[in-house]
Amino acid sequence: MKERRMECGAVVMNGCIYVSGGYSYSKGTYLQSMEKYDPELDTWEMVGSLPSAARSHGCVGFYGI
Repeated sequence: MKERRMECGAVVMNGCIYVSGGYSYSKGTYLQSMEKYDPELDTWEMVGSLPSAARSHGCVGFYGI
């Protein structure tokens, strides 16, 4: 993970793990960043941000909108 976090939301889509928001204990702040973990490449990358910081939230992935 690029930014260590707890109380984040997570979802699996297309074989990758996406995490959003959470709390950074080291920074003492809530996060709005989003990261993606690709297990085939064993890498994390920043992929976006939430409109505002969030913690202890859920994430849902669905297809075919």
